[in-house]
Formats: sequence, C-alpha cells, structure tokens
Amino acid sequence: MSKRAAEEMTPSLESSKTGPDVFGYYRTQVEELLSQKEKIPHHKHVDTKKSSTEIIGAELSDLKKEKLNALLRQCVLDSTPEVDEMQSRVDSLHLMSQLSNKKPSTLPTDAESVIPEDPSFKEVEDDIQLLMKSDPGLVKEIVGKHSSDLLARLNDVQQQLEKLLDNVVTTCRPMSRGEKRDLQRTIKELPGENLERVAGIIKNHYVALGKEMPDDVFVINMEEEDNILLWRLHYFVAAVKSARKLAS
Repeated sequence: MSKRAAEEMTPSLESSKTGPDVFGYYRTQVEELLSQKEKIPHHKHVDTKKSSTEIIGAELSDLKKEKLNALLRQCVLDSTPEVDEMQSRVDSLHLMSQLSNKKPSTLPTDAESVIPEDPSFKEVEDDIQLLMKSDPGLVKEIVGKHSSDLLARLNDVQQQLEKLLDNVVTTCRPMSRGEKRDLQRTIKELPGENLERVAGIIKNHYVALGKEMPDDVFVINMEEEDNILLWRLHYFVAAVKSARKLAS
C-alpha cells in the first residue's frame, strides 16, 4: 500500500477539511454588536443576587441583550458539527495510536477489536491492521502528522473561543467586593485539575494584555484584576460546581 493511499484510507483524518472558523466568525459578530456603544448607565446599587445568566448583558439594552443571546445560541448550534468532526478525528487517531503500538503478531482479532461498537471504525481498523503488517513505521508517521495538525487546529479553536468569551463578559456588571472574596475562596477549594484551568485562564488573559505573569497565579489580588478576568474565573468555577452536582 502506498503512502498516499494509506493517508486517504481514513477520510476523517484529512487535515485539509477543517471547515469554517465558526468561533472566529461569531467572535467578530459579537465584537461588532458590542462596538455600537449602546450600554445602559451603571446603577449605583449593584444587585448581587441575580443569577449568572442574568449577569451577562447587564450593561446592555434589552434589544442588544436579545441579539447577543441569539448570536451565542446560534454559535453553539453551528459549532456542533465542527466539534463532532474533531471528535471523530481524535477517535481515529486514538485507534491508530493503539494499533501502532502493538506488534503485528499481536494485533487484535475480530473478537478483540479495539472499538467494536462503531461499524465505521471496523472498516478503518481492518485497513490499519493490514498496513501495520506491511509497514508499521508508516502508520506511526501518519499518526504523528495528523496529531500535529489536529493539535494546531485545537489550539486555534481554543484561542478564538477565549477571545469570544472575553468579549461576552465585557457585558457583565462590575463585580462586588463580596463576590471577589467568594471567588478567591472557591478557587482555593478547587481540585488540582481544575486549578490548572484557572491558571490557563489567567495566563491567556495576561498574555492578551501584554502583562507579566505573577510568580504564583493563585495569589493574585482580586481587587486589582479587571472585570473581564474576574467574571471569566467566576463562570469557570460555576461550571465546575454544576458538573459536580450532575455527577453526584
């Protein structure tokens, strides 16, 4: 089997078919909507009892808030196919990686299929097993190439999504001192894997602003941070809490 044929035997891995930049498109749309400068005046008394969904758009007129909500809902709908496509590529690479790490003599039989539930993967798996027996080095080369392409695509999507989320939280009201204290406390209570994401949010925000990263991102002064970072952290913590409730 030629290298070209091997690369084309799994269409879900084709890196050229990345599709439209959904998050980039909606980020631009949100930026254009918010640039119209029709924010409502600040209120002297901040209502800190509103739910998280009511906080977003608190600084917008009702009309612009409706437009923003419509854009975000459509963004979720339009991004679903792209997310599914990338998930398919991840599954394919995982399958290829599993098989490429096995010796040809120990490749699974039909009864020991790596992913037996999905018929579409069964055909791909058969092709990979055939290639592994003839040229295992080529399989590893293909996995490496497509892994690099997919990682680059995922990084690009993440950056676009980070910018979109930053734009959305610019519509939030100023965070109160009590909310800042609660935020700092709840961040300290997060498990290690969630703290890594907190550090990532802070790092991305500092890089975007051209600011120097603090020595310890977990001891930042909430009183000195801008509203965008504070609400990004707030919504991440809220998402973690919701996930815990669903899992319990």
